[in-house]
Amino acid sequence: MHDGSIATLEAVIDHYAAGGRTIRGGEFKGIGSRNPNKSSFVKGFRLTPLEKQDLLIFLKSLTDEKFLTDPRFSDPWKPRATAMNANR
Repeated sequence: MHDGSIATLEAVIDHYAAGGRTIRGGEFKGIGSRNPNKSSFVKGFRLTPLEKQDLLIFLKSLTDEKFLTDPRFSDPWKPRATAMNANR
């Protein structure tokens, strides 16, 4: 998820499908779909197992492994001009 609080893409889909995440214990425990501060965009939906599998395959196909492992982008403190000139 955007903040790293959900470990897998499958769990992210489950979170949105449920209309929010249920947290079973701790300070933030509760049923996320009933939280009054929840975004109105998170409404919940139903997917068959095949639809979920198809969605996962599609989303994973959007990942550019070459970009993710390109050493030119591995150091966020590297000056931008230097990283861009490495292409030339």
